[in-house]
Amino acid sequence: MNFSHSSLLCALAALAGPLAAAAQAQPPTTHVGGEVMFVSGRADRVQQDGAANPVAKGMQLLEGDRIRTQQDSHVYVRLRDGGLLVVRPASELHVDLWRFDATQPQDSQIKYTLDSGVARHVSGKAAKAAREKFRFNTPMAAIGVRGTDFTVLADPSVTRVSVQSGGVILNSFGDGCRVEGLGPCEGASAVELFASARDKLLQLRLGERRPEVVEDNSGSPDRNRPPAGGEPVAHQPINGDVSLAESRGPEFVVGQVLPDRPPEVIVPLPPPPPAQQPDPPIAVWGRWAALSAQDAGVVNAQDLLNGRDLVAINRYFVLAADKPATAMELPGAGVGNFSLTAHEGVISDKTSGQNLSSTASDARLSINFGTRRFDTSMTVSAGDVSTQISGKGAVDITGRFVSDAFVTPSAIQGIVGGKNAGEAYYLYQRSIDSRYDASGATSWRK
Repeated sequence: MNFSHSSLLCALAALAGPLAAAAQAQPPTTHVGGEVMFVSGRADRVQQDGAANPVAKGMQLLEGDRIRTQQDSHVYVRLRDGGLLVVRPASELHVDLWRFDATQPQDSQIKYTLDSGVARHVSGKAAKAAREKFRFNTPMAAIGVRGTDFTVLADPSVTRVSVQSGGVILNSFGDGCRVEGLGPCEGASAVELFASARDKLLQLRLGERRPEVVEDNSGSPDRNRPPAGGEPVAHQPINGDVSLAESRGPEFVVGQVLPDRPPEVIVPLPPPPPAQQPDPPIAVWGRWAALSAQDAGVVNAQDLLNGRDLVAINRYFVLAADKPATAMELPGAGVGNFSLTAHEGVISDKTSGQNLSSTASDARLSINFGTRRFDTSMTVSAGDVSTQISGKGAVDITGRFVSDAFVTPSAIQGIVGGKNAGEAYYLYQRSIDSRYDASGATSWRK
């Protein structure tokens, strides 16, 4: 059978209409995470292309979006699977991955990263049906769920998690727990917390490998960024359905799946790119000695040294560095000025045997890479006792540094390295007087 050129064009034109209609009938891949149900103060949604606009009630939250709240802002998001996401003031949260099918919730994939601040998450159908594919990251830790209402605090030096119902599992990154992974990070360093442990928190400090369960104190997420008066509060009705009640604000019931509607962004989002894992710290430290008869210490010194080189150890703390794959190269010139990012210290009363946790202030560290010398000082205090920790000394070719003996009152040992020699860590020890000693561990960044 022969077709002329004109008849072929006519046939194609006849087919074009039905094909276009069929294409339009196919629902686009939306990857809509939820819908903003309440916002107070100023908050912005930053999309994957960098476009930013103010958060408003009824706005869709899409995979790839970032929510940034100001000091006076609260954002409540009703998630598509019937869950709840709350972003509290001065916080930043990224929706890394949101894949949910109401007909097959067990295949869901959900992942968030709280870069800073405080956020609360109440599990909906997807998080409950596919717990092995749910992840809530902070810059230093991975959180998995056991069907849960939990609140997270993230800042550069610590991650804290409180649990209102259900349970969570917390682990630090490394040793098989990867930033780009999904689901909970199991393993020897993982720690669980359930709501039945009242007035307890999970806490992971910078430099520590294993989280610890601590008392709920002034550093808890809810006290750091208190909930607004209208934030939903979980309760268990008689019929067994978990719902959220509140004194004022929008009504919300966990498990009510949002109906699909056309997304605000017509072009489907591509598969999420693989997340780049940040470089691990060059060293870690922890307190290995007990402060009292009821305290067993935070880390096991042998565990911390497993696969690492000992840099320094004092009465209470140990510092170990990862063995570099290649020789470390320090800059040959220039001065690096470092800021304190983490500190843990103890001031000991030798007469009574009492140990008090200390705080640090007015901290500075300067390293002259040309002369290979360092200079540091800070004030540490506990109760009515305060002292100056200071020292100067040499930096060797491996990045390790030690204060000059018999010259400075504090004994300091540490290491500098990492990308552009931008990280430093050291332990300190000082005899304040005949009664008090001070010791501690520090982390620094340029």
